[in-house]
Amino acid sequence: MTDWIRGKVVDNQHWTNNLFSLTIDADVAPFRAGQYTNLGLDIDGQRVSDPYSILSAPDERSLEFFFYTRLEGELSTALTRLQTGDPIWVDAQPAGGFTLEAVPDSDELLLLATGTGVAPFLSMLKTEEPWQRFRQIVLVYAVRYHQDLRYRELFDQLHLRYPGRFTLIPVVSREAVPDTLSGHIPERLADGSLKRVGGLTLDPAASQVMLCGNPGMIRDTVSLLREEGFRDGEQNRDVHGQLHYESYW
Repeated sequence: MTDWIRGKVVDNQHWTNNLFSLTIDADVAPFRAGQYTNLGLDIDGQRVSDPYSILSAPDERSLEFFFYTRLEGELSTALTRLQTGDPIWVDAQPAGGFTLEAVPDSDELLLLATGTGVAPFLSMLKTEEPWQRFRQIVLVYAVRYHQDLRYRELFDQLHLRYPGRFTLIPVVSREAVPDTLSGHIPERLADGSLKRVGGLTLDPAASQVMLCGNPGMIRDTVSLLREEGFRDGEQNRDVHGQLHYESYW
């Protein structure tokens, strides 16, 4: 059963025509970075809800979420219109096993995200846990257009706070942009670009990989990594694999 509580919109930041972030004040239960909760609105007398990964860190007062607007989505469209002070329903009990708790310690942590699938990784990177457990962290952030690369201030802060330990690799699929890789994550993994640019060993004995976002990206990337000796870890179990993933639809 969903434990609905009433939240309040603090901010609705529209980044592009299709991307926006909601900041919400709601007293949810403590959660781990990487978990999600349900958001809901009453539309035409019926509560419509969907699960969304929490982008904010567990110790931040407000909850932040990152959205791609689906024009055919009733809830998505309604969320874009919310204004500061508007009410919104929030599930008080965050859930999900896509957290660092399920990932063994290693020399390097590779985070692979498409679009708004970057949200759980940003929550993790805001905490101290990954920096205490992994020597090198590489975030591969794939988008369609350069303007879709958001949260750049956070990435700048991470570079300053953890010099030499954090690498951001933007991958842009629909336009050529300097200082980014073109195409898609599986392609750049297959041709060695990600390994070279990220300075990765990409060795099952020294690497852990988390993937979030487009199911096609996850399927193709996991297939390539399995050929290199990587195997699946299982959430919330003592299984020492190296691949941990969550599809966004």
